[in-house]
Amino acid sequence: MVSQKIFSLAHQVSEMGIPFDRDAAVLAAASTDFGHLIQGQSQLVVQPRQGEDVVALMQKANRYQLPITLRGKGCSQNGQSISPRGMTLNTSRLDDIRYSKALPQQVTCGAGTTWRQLVAMLKPHQCLPCMMPLNLNLTIGGTLSAGGFGANSHRYGPAIANVIALEVVTGAGERLWCTPDKHPDLYAAVLGGQGRCAVILSATLATRPIKPQIRTYFLVYEDLETWIRDQHQLCDRIDYLEGFCSANMQGLQKTPTGRRPLVQWLWGLHVSVEFDPATPPQQEQVLAGLNYHKLLYIEDDDTADYAARYDLRFQSMQASGAWQQLHPWFDCLLPVSTATEIIPQILEILPPCFGDGHRVLWVAERPTPRFLMKPEQAFLFAVLPTGIPLSLKTQALTALEQAHQLVIKAGGKRYLSGWLGEITPDFWSQHFGPNWPAWQQAKATFDPNHVLCSKLFP
Repeated sequence: MVSQKIFSLAHQVSEMGIPFDRDAAVLAAASTDFGHLIQGQSQLVVQPRQGEDVVALMQKANRYQLPITLRGKGCSQNGQSISPRGMTLNTSRLDDIRYSKALPQQVTCGAGTTWRQLVAMLKPHQCLPCMMPLNLNLTIGGTLSAGGFGANSHRYGPAIANVIALEVVTGAGERLWCTPDKHPDLYAAVLGGQGRCAVILSATLATRPIKPQIRTYFLVYEDLETWIRDQHQLCDRIDYLEGFCSANMQGLQKTPTGRRPLVQWLWGLHVSVEFDPATPPQQEQVLAGLNYHKLLYIEDDDTADYAARYDLRFQSMQASGAWQQLHPWFDCLLPVSTATEIIPQILEILPPCFGDGHRVLWVAERPTPRFLMKPEQAFLFAVLPTGIPLSLKTQALTALEQAHQLVIKAGGKRYLSGWLGEITPDFWSQHFGPNWPAWQQAKATFDPNHVLCSKLFP
């Protein structure tokens, strides 16, 4: 029945002049995501070019009870952007950007705009969004549907804490602008809402002026507690801050379950400050009071170009074939008070196929929409393997389930952009806690016919 309705809708979409595709290769690509762990069945991919197209599509979907899944670049890992069996609404063509010098502290961009496009547009104006993710190929809409964290979240919080306004089309087909004061329940339901309640057409983001240059100090620590303590004291005075867990392999050791790598973990820290060339930062001031083991390197860069520093990592993944492997990326938000205890426990669980370079990003305490669940005084811990071979899938996912249980026991929350594992009947009620009834009510209010869905939220 759904297939017949999709065929009928495709004919109507063609008559409306909305770009669409039913090519087998396009549908196959839309039926999986970056994680390569979940399989769906997209039957039609539409690419609306303007808000009127989205309104028309949503109204027809309600009329014919057709499921719609929202998708930007498909960078999810647990089916968040995969259609179970219906239509994929690809937002890539909603990529206009509007910036005015009369309003220098904000920019409005379409949901399909990538952070790379936004950085390129804002660079001549010597400003950037307050918070940006590490991967500039993500779309604005996809990032805001999840939350969005980066190396300056210690100052600005997640991306969704820096949204001034949203233009959306609700699941019921109503086009609205919403802010923290205007339609606040809709605003809260969309930001971090996983595309369950509305389609983001555009977002007005807060921007900030930047200085032309940025200097990064590459530090190494031998002691975990010192590494955590120094990050805490840097939060108020540093522009960008990234922690890394780096494995120093020392052979193989005997364990009850066989030999395992003997690893000494080192703790890396990138400390970055923006500056004007006429007044470069003074090392003794930037690093004052820190107790690092070694200062490895100092590097200067253009501030806007610095945003793209992870491009080589993603390019290398594509060139090596790792891009096509499994990506059960594991992200969680943990209380800072648990850091020295839980980080070693998680690292001990992870098999060698996960590599190293696991990230730690501190998160500022800022007002944040209610459905991004996190403990107070939190940091983001991210396990981001370049690729897991299919032959090691069971081993990898078993380890992540154990890590998940540690996170929950420690009072942490999962960040919903990555691999979440098995979704048990009580998973969502436990995750949202007191906000669980509001999460359910938001869906009933803004998408009463349950048109918007995904493999994660059927």
